[in-house]
Amino acid sequence: MAETSLDIREDFDFTGQTVCVTGAAQGIGEAVAEAFAVLGANVVIADIDAEGAAEVAGRLTDAHGVRAIGLETDVSEYDAAAAMVEATVEEFGALDVLVNNAGLMGTQKFLDSEPDDWAAKLGVSLFGTLNCTHAALPGMVERGEGAVINYASASYRGNDPGLSVYGAAKAANRSFTKTLAAEVGEAGVRVNCVSPGTVETPATEDFVEKYREKLGDAYALGRVGQPEEVAKGVVFLASDAASWITGETLHVDGGYLRR
Repeated sequence: MAETSLDIREDFDFTGQTVCVTGAAQGIGEAVAEAFAVLGANVVIADIDAEGAAEVAGRLTDAHGVRAIGLETDVSEYDAAAAMVEATVEEFGALDVLVNNAGLMGTQKFLDSEPDDWAAKLGVSLFGTLNCTHAALPGMVERGEGAVINYASASYRGNDPGLSVYGAAKAANRSFTKTLAAEVGEAGVRVNCVSPGTVETPATEDFVEKYREKLGDAYALGRVGQPEEVAKGVVFLASDAASWITGETLHVDGGYLRR
């Protein structure tokens, strides 16, 4: 066998890099933050739950020996997103990877909803992505490197009754990812999107337990996902292993069958 210099392990080394994960006080966001911490990154836990963010940051520091901080952040407010980025840069010197994990779902038929309901869901799931990305991009562009990971969802396909507004936000995130990648690619910034199926988290625990068998039938692998499985996809997209991938959506959904 011919000798090769390829050592893919190096592609997943985030030592010295800083990763900010929004909505990371629990669930998928917490798993994502921990995955980066395991790989040596400094981690910012940004969440509207200040106490939860601080607890996760402390746990990651103790468990993995990295620097981690919790920041109280309402991503639906641009000033809060800008303050998050500013605090990150002040603490660590730069922001290398932004993971726009924060989202707000809630099942509700559209005719039963009101504009305030739309504003809340879009504020976190769509405008949160726009706010944080807009605040983080200038530093990445100036340095000529960086990665942004956005979130879609199986609901972006428009086949989940009760999730019309949430699904619309996730479809918009997917489109935003593709267009933004084309705008900032020459500056060395990659923008990708992860699209999870149903994942068992504290927020979905009751729903999953009630419908576990039915949900399993909706996936080729016969089960719902776990937070760490989504986290691995996010880490891949942010890593040097994905250095020639941008503008794409990675479906981490167990082979979702409902089309």
